[in-house]
Amino acid sequence: MTEVLDRLISLLSDRYRIERELGQGGMATVYLAEDIRHGRNVAVKVVHPDLAAVLGSDRFLAEIRTTANLQHPHILPLYDSGQIEGQLFYVMPYVKGESLRDRLDRERQLPIEDAMRITRQVASALEYAHRQGVVHRDVKPENVLLQEGQALVADFGIALAVSQAGTSRLTQTGLSLGTPSYMSPEQATGERSIDARSDIYSLGVMLYEMLAGQPPFTGANAQAVVAKVLTEKPPAVTASRGSVPRHITLAIDKALAKLPADRFTTAAEFAAAIENPRFTTEAGEVETATAGSVRNWRRVSVALAGVSALLLLAAAWGVSGRRSATALKIYDVGLEDAGPIAFNGTSLTISPNGDFVIYSGGEESARPRLWYRSLVDATTRPIEGTEGGLEPRISPDGKVVAFLDYPRIRVMPVAGGTTRVVAEVRDPVSIEWGSPTRLYIDDDDGNTLRWIDAEVGQTSSARIPYCVDARWLPTTEEVLCGGGGRKYAMIANPKTDRYRVVNTATADREAGFDIVAGSDFRVVDDKYVVFMSVEGDIAAAKFDARAARIGRPVRLVQGVRREAYRGTGQFDIADNGTLVYALGANAEIGPIVRASAGSPPEPLPVPPAAFLRYRLSPDERRLAAVVQASGNQELRIYNLRDGRSHVWLSHQSIGEPVWSPRGDRIATALLTDRGERTMAETRVIIGSPDATSAPDTIFSGDGGFEPTSWPNDSLIIAQDWSGSIALGVNPGTRPVRIDSLVRDAVFPSLSPGGRLLAYSSKRSAEVVLTPYPSRDRRVVVSRDGGEAQWLSPGRLNFRSGLSWMEVDVNPVTGELAGPARRWLTDARFSDTPGWSQHPTRDGGLIYVQGPARTGASYLRVVPNWVAAMKRAVDDAAEGGSGSK
Repeated sequence: MTEVLDRLISLLSDRYRIERELGQGGMATVYLAEDIRHGRNVAVKVVHPDLAAVLGSDRFLAEIRTTANLQHPHILPLYDSGQIEGQLFYVMPYVKGESLRDRLDRERQLPIEDAMRITRQVASALEYAHRQGVVHRDVKPENVLLQEGQALVADFGIALAVSQAGTSRLTQTGLSLGTPSYMSPEQATGERSIDARSDIYSLGVMLYEMLAGQPPFTGANAQAVVAKVLTEKPPAVTASRGSVPRHITLAIDKALAKLPADRFTTAAEFAAAIENPRFTTEAGEVETATAGSVRNWRRVSVALAGVSALLLLAAAWGVSGRRSATALKIYDVGLEDAGPIAFNGTSLTISPNGDFVIYSGGEESARPRLWYRSLVDATTRPIEGTEGGLEPRISPDGKVVAFLDYPRIRVMPVAGGTTRVVAEVRDPVSIEWGSPTRLYIDDDDGNTLRWIDAEVGQTSSARIPYCVDARWLPTTEEVLCGGGGRKYAMIANPKTDRYRVVNTATADREAGFDIVAGSDFRVVDDKYVVFMSVEGDIAAAKFDARAARIGRPVRLVQGVRREAYRGTGQFDIADNGTLVYALGANAEIGPIVRASAGSPPEPLPVPPAAFLRYRLSPDERRLAAVVQASGNQELRIYNLRDGRSHVWLSHQSIGEPVWSPRGDRIATALLTDRGERTMAETRVIIGSPDATSAPDTIFSGDGGFEPTSWPNDSLIIAQDWSGSIALGVNPGTRPVRIDSLVRDAVFPSLSPGGRLLAYSSKRSAEVVLTPYPSRDRRVVVSRDGGEAQWLSPGRLNFRSGLSWMEVDVNPVTGELAGPARRWLTDARFSDTPGWSQHPTRDGGLIYVQGPARTGASYLRVVPNWVAAMKRAVDDAAEGGSGSK
């Protein structure tokens, strides 16, 4: 080994076991290492000494740490960074695959479909990073890693750190940031102000190379390349590859424009353009409204520099001989500093004529309240008497607003006045108006639909299991449901307690159903449905309520805040066609982190995804996770040592994955909707996660029954999400006997040793402890919490909002040894359907971490959006197999 490598091994020996050098780049040398603490392979990148000397360690480390918050399925995360004796280093996951450069060196030109897919995935990563204010500055094939068909963008950290920490001194040393063939003209000339459009240029170069076999500008040396970048027009990609479709060549030309103002505004626009066969270089128009304070609009003007992909809409409907696209007039309205919109459930509602919104907001340290914001002038004001207000909904006549002040539903005039309590609820999900005088509410965690007369209170109710974010369908007198644990659309009949699964227009009813994956479904004019896709975009499609069918979905708007658990989008649509929404991340897509009291959470070596349910194996070497995909849900098995994964199951709806005591088998439940049924059919299955053969069915029946733990070879604990706990006796026999255990309960957790059972009361939200199996006592641990889990035989953990509490318990008698105490709080905690956290062997937790809960300071408004949506959907229906 070299002297440098020997020294590095010595310096990092307490944290990483360096195995070998993987390669060298212009800024760092990369080593394969083992993370000693976590037993996983990582890539340790050591910054070259000359560059480290220019940057300075303190500033470099301060800047690179900001990129640890970049959490996206197509961004390689940052694990660690530091400096030892002047050696700057940073640590990322080791990706066992190849880079895009490796593949291009081998194949030279890629299939058009592969080039498009890679470009879309990289664009998605860049779009996300740009919204966080991070520009990569060094997009090139070397920094795109390929793993199991997915592109991962690497080195956001080094690019940002170098640009912020040492740009002013790089020229003096002869170092530069960026690679000449992929540099934008403004970067090549050394401009200090580089924005997202520079990355879009580099991505355009990369797509050009994937198609043509080489970048648009090459030369004998860096100076020759830079001269061409600044002065020459790039050759048409069709000169090297005539099969490239015209709309892709036009999109590349726009991305490679010399002036940033002539390029796509966002990476998402570029991605939409290469997908749209009718793309031209015509663009939509973004206006800044004249309303609002100078302070707010200065902030908005900065935000507009990184607009999200609303202009996808213009690309989606395209320009044809029959219909010309009219530019949308888009503007933003600023919110008061004291009243940013709170990201909590459905936070905003728009008036029927689109002239104002009411939203739930306020400073993070205070209780939320309702705010009025005009969309035609600068009027902004808090609404008195609405402290604690959530889930606001304006009535169809625009005169009254209803809101949740838990546990009460209140209404009040929009113009101001006294609030009135019209109902008390138990576990509400959403509020909607069915008429100017009647409300309907998803209560009991989406299992009961309550009708409320705004004058006299509750008039009727119906039990509809698993109906979340219900939307009334007047043509069929049913409700459209979606969200919660089931991320697909259903139509429920409150009179008959029956439901139908909404299917795509291409589904074969003989062969089975093709579900509509998504959440927060809204019906427009009885013929269209608008919803949040799994990826976090506003999508739309044609809709037939009677047939329970939709046409081909079309992606329309990116960058809309999407909440965890329900998948609620922070948007609303006025009767006059105006769209209003809050920008933000898709909170349902995040990493799984491991946390212990007193130490910051660290991500598991698992790419961020839309995790629904997950469990560590008993030896903690593998993770079983249910992930919402674009179609069915998938149960994936992740190897936490080498980062590899495989899909074990793909099904419409998959329950909690539960490992056997030895970790050699997994039990879960498959819920299948087969036409008009009162309940779904449930099959509990057991199988080896490594086997290719189908798992065995040990139990089947109606309902939402699923296993939750497997304490020993002769027992499985299970639950029904409507509120009961059961025992599955002898899972090794067929059939399994099911015995009722506890009613009105969810989240059962059996203590190590099996003497105590903890669970959550579904009605009272209490955490309860009872001896097992006698259940002769009932100890209330907390009256405000849930999801209790045992960290050790005498230590019980439970969640209360964004905090986790712990309490000491006598492991034999179940008596509490003292009051509960706060153990950990994470404001970025992202709730998931079912269990939201799980204990680790060392007494910690794993959970999904979402984006920061920073309130939005402005809203985006799009007048006439519905008309544009209809054109886009109609064109898609007429041109594809989803037509009706």
